[in-house]
Amino acid sequence: MMFFQTPMILGLLIFPLGFFLLSFIKDDDKLKNFFDKDIREKLFIQNKSFNNKTRYIIFLLSLTLFIISLSRPVSLLNYLDITQTKSNIVLAIDVSKSMSNKDIFPTRVKLAKEKAQIFIKKATSSNIGVIFYADDAYLLYPINQEKTLLLELLKDANISKKFKPNTNLFSALQAGEFLLQNHPNKHIILFSDGGLDIDRKNELNYLKSKNITLSSLAITSKTNKPLKTLCTKSNGFYQLFTWSDKDIDTLIKNINKIPKTSDKVHHNITQYKEYFIYPLALSLVLLAMLFFPLKNGRVLPLVLFLITIEPTYTHAGVFDFYNAYKAQKALQKKDYEKAIKNFKLIKLNKTQNYNLAYALYKNSNYHQAIKHYTKALGMSKKTDAKIYYNIANAYVQKNKLDFAKEYYEKSLKLFPSILTQENLNIVSKELKKQRKNLHKKYEKLHFKAVAGDAFSKNSAFSNYYIKLHNFIPDEEERWFQKISNQKSPTYLQKIKTTKRSLDANISW
Repeated sequence: MMFFQTPMILGLLIFPLGFFLLSFIKDDDKLKNFFDKDIREKLFIQNKSFNNKTRYIIFLLSLTLFIISLSRPVSLLNYLDITQTKSNIVLAIDVSKSMSNKDIFPTRVKLAKEKAQIFIKKATSSNIGVIFYADDAYLLYPINQEKTLLLELLKDANISKKFKPNTNLFSALQAGEFLLQNHPNKHIILFSDGGLDIDRKNELNYLKSKNITLSSLAITSKTNKPLKTLCTKSNGFYQLFTWSDKDIDTLIKNINKIPKTSDKVHHNITQYKEYFIYPLALSLVLLAMLFFPLKNGRVLPLVLFLITIEPTYTHAGVFDFYNAYKAQKALQKKDYEKAIKNFKLIKLNKTQNYNLAYALYKNSNYHQAIKHYTKALGMSKKTDAKIYYNIANAYVQKNKLDFAKEYYEKSLKLFPSILTQENLNIVSKELKKQRKNLHKKYEKLHFKAVAGDAFSKNSAFSNYYIKLHNFIPDEEERWFQKISNQKSPTYLQKIKTTKRSLDANISW
């Protein structure tokens, strides 16, 4: 059954109806006074196609159809019942003495803060709260869907010299349970070096009794086996940090795989089939017939174009076709800036996303090119392989060789290519070389820093910073160069806990 979504606009029909009725009362000369001079000349010009009266009726009919299209005639297509299940996550950041170690630049705890911020930005479908813990636990932000304030608090948090040196894992678990007690799908994620290698049986029993899943992003180069076992047995995941965002992506992917119960949000979305394109197209055809002589042949292509428009494209807007045409023409002429400008004016399908990505790549906008290449995935296996190949090339241009290697491998899994394999070999070889150089440089830096001489420390850091861009991939360089100088106060609320881990009284 068809109905109008904005029926109040139909009230405008009184104008063409009024003009139509006046046409039976007024003569042609008086009717002309209702129109602008330019319109009057068009409406009443003598030609072989239509007489004045016919042209006037066609104009009123076109206006009527245009008003009907504005009222959006639709019919009900179906109802979509979308169920969204949210995870409730507490991020527990270890701020004990061991987290101040500089074996990971700039320090373990600063890197943990950076990783936590990335997690918050990427975990869009989760409710998140943040605590700090050492010997005791402190609340920074309660579980909430709002992330903006949390990111600002975490970014500005000055957590140096505020906590006892000990690490009490139970304080994090109990504080996390306190925040999660009224929520299903309970999940705690530790950003920690893991503490000592001791038995965690008591912690595991506690997690199981409270139905909490524990995961950990290890801010250390060495796996903490007891903590890894604790995470695994609580149905969580243990992930060593990486200099790129791949560790966070992997952690989120694994967390999303965990079966969730309850806490579901239902969204009822009504889908309609749009019909506005039909009266609008007919209105444009009538106007074209009215203002352009039929003999010059310009109106026929327009008529054929408008009557062949499929309703599935109507959501994009009537001018999308014109902008898409201009974008494609600009692409053929290698005018990439113009192509990008026109593509961004339309609602893109997969093919258009691919073409826009190509234009962005050619225009050296690699980040946006990757974004639109990703949106173009799903057309065919062979095309997806080509898209992955292009994404890998974009990452090479950005000097993010880790990601380039990953996408070359994805491309090869879908479709074998000699060129892709050759590029993968080159990237792998370069990565190996960079890792080797990074390891050597880091050992040199660490040795000088431990020596105790203030001048040698400063010169080592300075020398390392200057030479860094020559051999470290962009993503790693970003981590090493990002040092926070802000000293904003941090207001924390202590959470009372009663249990203590076996290693809680040992500090190092």
